[in-house]
Amino acid sequence: MIVVMSACATGPQPPAYRLAPDGAKEFMLRMDQGNFWPSSISVNQGDRVRFVIHSYYQFAQFSFPQFGLNRQIPHDAPETVEFVATERGWFDFYGYVSSPYAARVTLARSFGGRDGGSDLTIQGRLYVH
Repeated sequence: MIVVMSACATGPQPPAYRLAPDGAKEFMLRMDQGNFWPSSISVNQGDRVRFVIHSYYQFAQFSFPQFGLNRQIPHDAPETVEFVATERGWFDFYGYVSSPYAARVTLARSFGGRDGGSDLTIQGRLYVH
């Protein structure tokens, strides 16, 4: 007997972004469980992009070198960063996070310890087409 199982969506999927009243493409970006959620984002060249970043770590730093962004993200309130996607291609953004619980998560790179926890680097990607 062969049983074939398939997973499929049960209803409409939420949009990847919301179009803000000022025309920006607004993405909710979560730093949690050793990753960005979502970890890959796609926009068009010329789009004004806004990330509303929520961190679930005691310490989090968001860095997007190609767009000159470097911001500390509080763990108890979202932080907003905004930029215009001026060039086409793939661009990496990073989160430097610290938590006493982060040591349980395996990530790409460790950058030392802070307050008895582990400091880790997480990465996301933006594709501008």
